[in-house]
Amino acid sequence: MKKSNSKAFFAKIVLVTLLMCLLSACSNKLNGTYTYDDGVLKQSFTFDKEGTVEASAFGINIEGEYVIEDEKIIITYKLLGLSYDWEASFSKKGSSIFIDGLEFVKQ
Repeated sequence: MKKSNSKAFFAKIVLVTLLMCLLSACSNKLNGTYTYDDGVLKQSFTFDKEGTVEASAFGINIEGEYVIEDEKIIITYKLLGLSYDWEASFSKKGSSIFIDGLEFVKQ
């Protein structure tokens, strides 16, 4: 009887660990469009859960991939045939994200 209880306990621990890993992976993905508009400058990011992003600022539009880790966002994109990695500070609170201290509100 004790052996089956330890197997059930072990199975529960594995299940909880797996769920925690899945949830933490999901928290590093965004979905939707976030904009910043101070009346002079308007920027937007459209993210999907697959890890792609479309960004618009200063009349320039880019498409790329993003990764969020260690309170940073890294966006990899191509512009004029050259590949770039853009890294900025990142945090999320409610329906807003903060990139380099600017608040982008989810639309």
